[in-house]
Amino acid sequence: MVPLFRLKTYLLVFIFYKTILLASTMIAILFMLLEVPFSSIIALKLVFIGLFILRFSYSRYSKDLVLYQNFGISKLCLLSISFAIDFLISAIIYILFFS
Repeated sequence: MVPLFRLKTYLLVFIFYKTILLASTMIAILFMLLEVPFSSIIALKLVFIGLFILRFSYSRYSKDLVLYQNFGISKLCLLSISFAIDFLISAIIYILFFS
């Protein structure tokens, strides 16, 4: 739990999250334009995070996460914080433009 209280952890998570930021935001905006309920959008994003967990559970792809593990960030922590950032961005977009 100690890495959660360091700013470097969030900077590293954001570096990881940048790879999926554009796609995730565009999917959220598209579904919001189609008037899909916000809870369904969040459920879909949870499914995507689950797929990322499955992807990085294989040893071939788990080597991509060595940088984060060297700083004490586990796979689950990395993906959980990424989901939290994604949820926050989606909620802000929804509140500002679609409510």
